[in-house]
Amino acid sequence: MKKNSSKKTLINATNLHSGGAVQVATSFINEMVALEKVDFDVIVSSEIDNELRFIKTPVEKFHFYSVINVFGLHTLYNYKFTRLILSYSTVFTIFGPLYILKKPIKSIVGFAQPWIIYPNNEIYMAYDFFDKLMARFKYFIQKYFYFKSDKLIVELDHVEEGLNRLVKNTDIIVVNNCISSIFSDTSKWLPVNYIRADHDIILLGIVTRDYPHKNLDILPDIAKALRCMYKMNVKFLVTLTNEEWLNRDGEFHTYVDNVGPINTLQCPLFYNLLDGVIFPSLLECFSATPIEAMMMKKPVFASDRLFVRQACGNFVNYINPVKPNSIAKIIYKYFLKDTDEKLSFIESAYIQALKYNNPSKRAIKYIQSI
Repeated sequence: MKKNSSKKTLINATNLHSGGAVQVATSFINEMVALEKVDFDVIVSSEIDNELRFIKTPVEKFHFYSVINVFGLHTLYNYKFTRLILSYSTVFTIFGPLYILKKPIKSIVGFAQPWIIYPNNEIYMAYDFFDKLMARFKYFIQKYFYFKSDKLIVELDHVEEGLNRLVKNTDIIVVNNCISSIFSDTSKWLPVNYIRADHDIILLGIVTRDYPHKNLDILPDIAKALRCMYKMNVKFLVTLTNEEWLNRDGEFHTYVDNVGPINTLQCPLFYNLLDGVIFPSLLECFSATPIEAMMMKKPVFASDRLFVRQACGNFVNYINPVKPNSIAKIIYKYFLKDTDEKLSFIESAYIQALKYNNPSKRAIKYIQSI
């Protein structure tokens, strides 16, 4: 499709290939069509294109739509991509960084890199000297490209506060994230390939990749603590890739089952399989996982960190993500509660989650920020 882009706005999601960022970009672009905000040019990664086509988003309605894949710093050598970006007066990169040396006239970038605002986090402190050096270098480069932007869009107040300590000449706007509209449309839900064999074993799970900050190493320790201290049998359910799963040892496999990667349409029924959701992450800007679980009326056991508290308030069971015995105690005490008390807690959490059940509102705020 031929285009005249010199004064148009480009929506750029070419650098997003996994995780929650793919879900956010897919939801936003889908909502743009639903809102008839299609007078934009849109470029996306193959993964996002697959998701959009899977949920039958009519992407042909956009003025221009194309699939392009870029990866990290290699983007700097993709001169064709750079020329395309610079042919637009305004570029909204849904999540950055935007790796080009000369920025567009107006560059708006979504920011979700907690390593920049929390550089001395627990993962970093556990690194050896060489890994610390490499991490510092990596996030120094990312910070340089993020801070070239005219405007950064963040998802929670703690991120805005962190960035305000670091950058002075860039506008920072908070646009609260939300959960996908799929959670409210049961007709679109798809099953997960998992059969629960023993309903006497409590099943806790998480939608996740096996990144260090997700802190999955602690899951077997929690299960062992529950069995040893409270005679409670627990199994965990995760959504790792085959490679990630094979890299895990036998002890991990003893206490954890894996359903493999799932798409957005499978998320609701994944949560339905569970007795609760475990979220022991050490480092995030925002995660939709606790909100999604609350929306599905599942109790959440989540890290006592700002990235959970600012989204979930008092409606999750807060844990210290590095203390397995303490986590085990909190899980045990929750399941000891009577049914009415648990139902009341879950219903209150559901009402809190409804505040994040408006992807159209988020899409409008994104568009207004461009």
